[in-house]
Amino acid sequence: MRKEWIITLFLIVNKIFFNTFKLSKKTNNIVFLCDFGDNAEYVTKELGRRGYQDVVVLKTGKCKTSFKDAGVGEIVSFKPTKPFEYLRGLKRLATARTVLIDNYAAILSVCHFNDEVEVIQLWHAAGAVKKFGMADPSLTYRTPRAIKRIAKVYEEMDKIVVGSPFMAQIFARAFQKESNAFLHTGIPRTDFFFDEKAKNETMDKVYDTYPELRGKKVVLYAPTFRDNELSQQQIPLDFVKIASQLGDDYRLVIKLHPAVVHDLNAFRHPYIINVANKLSVNDLLLVTDYLVSDYSSIPYEFALLGKPQIFYPYDLEQYQMSRGFWDSYDQVVPGPVVDSDEELVHTLMHMDFDLPQVEQFAAKWNCYSDGHTAQKLVDYLLK
Repeated sequence: MRKEWIITLFLIVNKIFFNTFKLSKKTNNIVFLCDFGDNAEYVTKELGRRGYQDVVVLKTGKCKTSFKDAGVGEIVSFKPTKPFEYLRGLKRLATARTVLIDNYAAILSVCHFNDEVEVIQLWHAAGAVKKFGMADPSLTYRTPRAIKRIAKVYEEMDKIVVGSPFMAQIFARAFQKESNAFLHTGIPRTDFFFDEKAKNETMDKVYDTYPELRGKKVVLYAPTFRDNELSQQQIPLDFVKIASQLGDDYRLVIKLHPAVVHDLNAFRHPYIINVANKLSVNDLLLVTDYLVSDYSSIPYEFALLGKPQIFYPYDLEQYQMSRGFWDSYDQVVPGPVVDSDEELVHTLMHMDFDLPQVEQFAAKWNCYSDGHTAQKLVDYLLK
């Protein structure tokens, strides 16, 4: 209850400043409010290529994207711990022409924009296994005040960028939106997978950073985070045993979610590489031969590369109860589901994969993502 009152007070203060700043002269600024930033970076680069200068990025404390050479006119550290910067960012929001966000943004519950301002959700995932938004089972445990606030955030969103009709269906349920709310332009960061020059340069960068990956079969383990494990993710897999059984032909690369605090000494073995946050997951996907994940959205983009995927949901029943899935788990993932370290190793070494299933999955979830998604979205923004 105390936390709820702190949030309410913080938002009231934001509302007062926002409404004051709304009295200022409107700008032509396209403002990005970023927790992630990778999709926004592709869009800002395209805006820059077209000579559009009035681009502002508000980076929350979660955002790791640098936006270096990304065509951004102004970058603001949107953190309450930096009050003057934060207020500057709040003014940019209040006077914006267009606002794009890439996550749930509680501040939208008190930011009532003028009718001519469009708020666009540039969601950070290309697909979803687990439920979120107003369909999240955890809302059962939230106060009526919190649920009302969350609903207001989604009400403030005018448009939502999607990569497929299936993601539009999920957003319609999660955000309680009608069919006319969706922009069928595709997911901007997937443009990367259609850019051969960028892919080759990135692969060289990854191999320069981790030369021990050259000539090896790379297994990337990239799980989602658990809400109660952000300070340290507790993973019951025996990575040392798995790496030893796979042998020297393989390298096991561990990439935990960027929201999770990493212990670089947790997985010590000559065949194991813990990349922490040195490289983005999209960079790593290019050198990955086999992806191992659970409830993450990474498989939706990795499917564009047509490579094998394995799913190891070690806490499936517990996660099903706490978060819920949009459909039966084994029906929505494009690869074998294993439930033990031994089964994981066996699947890898015996190549138990159905690649046509991966291709069908990619076609289903990425049908709007064709290598020109940033261009299509910018066409819409500048129309």
